[in-house]
Amino acid sequence: MRKFLQITIFLFFSCFLFGGEGADFPSLEPLFSFKDGELSSEDFIRSGLDFSLCPAESDEGKAVFSQYKALEAQVKSDSFMAYSEEERGEKILSLMYERVLRQYSLNQTYINVMFQKGTYNCVSSSVLYAALAKAAGLKVHAVETPDHAFCTLYLSDGRKIDVETTNPNGFNPGSKKNVQDNGRSSRYQIVPKKYYMNRHEISERKFISLIGKNVTAFYDEKKNYAMALPVASARISFTEKENIPEEEMKAVRVDFDTVAMNFAVSLDRQKKSDLALDWLDLVENRWGKALNQPFYQNSYESIAYNCAANLTNEKRAEKATELFERRKEKISTKNRTVIEEMIFYALIDEKTKEVTADEALSLIQESRKSPEGKSGKIARKLENLEEYYWAEKAKPLSKDEKFLEAAKILEDGLKSLPNSRNLQTIRNQNLNNYAVQVHNNFADLFNAKRLDEAEKVLNEGLKILPKNGTLQRDLQILRSRK
Repeated sequence: MRKFLQITIFLFFSCFLFGGEGADFPSLEPLFSFKDGELSSEDFIRSGLDFSLCPAESDEGKAVFSQYKALEAQVKSDSFMAYSEEERGEKILSLMYERVLRQYSLNQTYINVMFQKGTYNCVSSSVLYAALAKAAGLKVHAVETPDHAFCTLYLSDGRKIDVETTNPNGFNPGSKKNVQDNGRSSRYQIVPKKYYMNRHEISERKFISLIGKNVTAFYDEKKNYAMALPVASARISFTEKENIPEEEMKAVRVDFDTVAMNFAVSLDRQKKSDLALDWLDLVENRWGKALNQPFYQNSYESIAYNCAANLTNEKRAEKATELFERRKEKISTKNRTVIEEMIFYALIDEKTKEVTADEALSLIQESRKSPEGKSGKIARKLENLEEYYWAEKAKPLSKDEKFLEAAKILEDGLKSLPNSRNLQTIRNQNLNNYAVQVHNNFADLFNAKRLDEAEKVLNEGLKILPKNGTLQRDLQILRSRK
């Protein structure tokens, strides 16, 4: 049997379709509908054809069904019914190989192709066997393993006989069979009991729906979700019409959820994470909440994170907030915190770009007092953002050579961010520029022999920077001339 491909996604920064604006989504409606209640032998083939994408009402479906009815008539005949249960069970397998089955093919699960070309796999051949056995009045249970499907015949005397339908000698595998060659007994053959580990019996509807599982897996691998999802939806609808075990329904739903999530992942990889979340909302609205298997939950949370990252990188933090608020209860506490912090910072970053430096600083400082702003990672980012705006506030003054005023602004910044090396560096640069400015003014006056004025300028500078080496040297020169 085919297995579903689970597409893994990673965190990063930066038939019929329906959907909202800008979205084309696969249909979530079942590809076909089927009656409630117990299935007849004919129903096995009809529903098998539906899952094979060959409706029983189509011309091709009718032709296949006619072939099946001829087989069924033979196993219902008086002469056939005269055989014992065990003989009937073995002769049905032989009849299938005489009239239908020609060559095994691992992925050939379609009922119509099996009848037309004779190629089959474990699922298609087992469904045919179960239908004919039912028509012949035999009690057959379907058996599934992780990689295989077959039948078990229940006899009235209490015995159980496995039937490996992928081999013409597969009746009661493990027993020695006398294989005829040109009418003579030429050799013996034993069909080994392999692939039977972890076996468990399943309901008729789950059994027949394995055809749909294989078809869904095929289109899922091709990323043809417009075909895969209506078939997967049909499996849910088909199996829920019978009171089957909860574990079976869970398995069918997990298969569906896997394909639905794979489509969401494909959108996410196209950086359409918001559409991926919209899609998963539609899935939940139509079929209820997904079962909490790790693949689905981890993928959902990754898509939610990527959606927030994409929108915040696009400077659309408000949109990210709106999308996240509607879905945050579906996300684990750990990842919820990460996304909330991302959006929280992005909102502040966007708002500060729309206001003056003073307004930005006020907004940032208030944000740093909030619970979100005090968390380690966000606290550091807010400190860096505040640092940036202190530097931005001082920049125009530095450009106008108002170095002392710029330095005073940076001093205010250091009161809020005392450990900021960047602000310390910019402040010291402005103070050095102020010292150079004082020195140049002093030199002009000193060279013009206006010593009293030169001394006044120098003393004003030394009040601000009493230990500045350049100004101290200027003071020594001035004293040597007086």
